[in-house]
Amino acid sequence: MKQADFKILEQSLFSLPVDRKKYIAERLLGQISSQANTLIDTLNHHLPCPHCSGEHAVKWGRSGGLQRYRCRNPECHKTFNALTGKPLAKLQHRDKWFDYLRCMQDSLTLRASAARVGIDLKTAFRWRHRFLKTSAQDNANPLSGIIEVDETFFLESCKGKRKIAHRQPRKRGGQGNIKKKEQKIQVLIARDRNGKISDLVDPALQKSTVHEFLAPIIDRDSILCSDGHSWYKTFSAEHGIAHHRLITLDNQRVIGKEYHIQNVNSYMSRLKGWMKRFHGVGTAYLPNYLAWRRLFETAKPAEEAWLRAAMGTDQQQMPT
Repeated sequence: MKQADFKILEQSLFSLPVDRKKYIAERLLGQISSQANTLIDTLNHHLPCPHCSGEHAVKWGRSGGLQRYRCRNPECHKTFNALTGKPLAKLQHRDKWFDYLRCMQDSLTLRASAARVGIDLKTAFRWRHRFLKTSAQDNANPLSGIIEVDETFFLESCKGKRKIAHRQPRKRGGQGNIKKKEQKIQVLIARDRNGKISDLVDPALQKSTVHEFLAPIIDRDSILCSDGHSWYKTFSAEHGIAHHRLITLDNQRVIGKEYHIQNVNSYMSRLKGWMKRFHGVGTAYLPNYLAWRRLFETAKPAEEAWLRAAMGTDQQQMPT
C-alpha cells in the first residue's frame, strides 16, 4: 500500500465511532493471532511425539487455536500440539508475539518492549529468553571455506542473582575489574566467509574445550585463520586442516590478501557495540544474547523467520 493511500485509510479510521473502532481492533487482533497459529501449524507437519518419539500421530481436534495430535503408540496415546516440549509452550497472547518479535528486531529494552506491546515487565523478560532459548542451544553451526576464529571476553555479571557465593556483592552500578582474569567470561567466535557463526561461552577456555567445540563444526577441506594461539595450531595439525596464523606482535595482519581475521573481529565490534544498550548482560543469559545477535546476521528481517528460529525449524537465511 502506498503511503498516501495509508494516510487516507488512517484518517477514515480516526473518524469512526468508538464502537466501530473496537470492532475493527478485535477483528485485527484475531487475524494476527490466527496468523501466528497458522504459521505454527504449517511449520510442524508430521510431528514426532514429544513424549515417546513415536512417528505415527493423528489429528485430534483443536485446542487454544492450535491443531492437536494424538500418538498412536499403544503405550503412549498422549496428545500434544506443535509447541509441546518447546520453549514457547504455554506462552499466552499469541496475538502479541509478532509485535514482541518486532521489538526484538528493534533491540528495545525490556521496559520499552513491555510498554509498546502492552504486557507486564516480567512477561517481557520471560518472552525474550523463551524466544532465544532454541537459538542459543543451536550455537554449533557447521562452517566451511575460509573460517576465521578469535576470542573476546565480557566482564562477569551476576545481575538478577539474589545470592553471590564466590565474591562480595558490589553496590548498584559497580563494575568488575577488567584486569582480573577470574572476572572475565571468555567467548570464542568462529565465522566463515558465508556469514555463518558459531560461538562458545566458557569462563576458562582451554585446549580441550576449544578442540571439542571446533571438531564437529569445521569442514576438513576448509582453511582456518586465527591469531597466534597454540590451540588452533594443534587442532589444525591433528585434523589435517590448512591453517594460517596471524601474529599481531609480528605485525602480520593479512596473508596473501585473503587470509585474515578481520571479518570475525568486525563482527565482535558490532556485537560489543550492540551489547552496550543493555548496560551489562547477566553472565547466565550471555548465550541468549549471543544468539540474539546471530539472528541479526543470519535470519531474514521478518517476524516469521525469527519465530521459525524460536521454534527450532529451518529458517530462511539471508543471501550472502
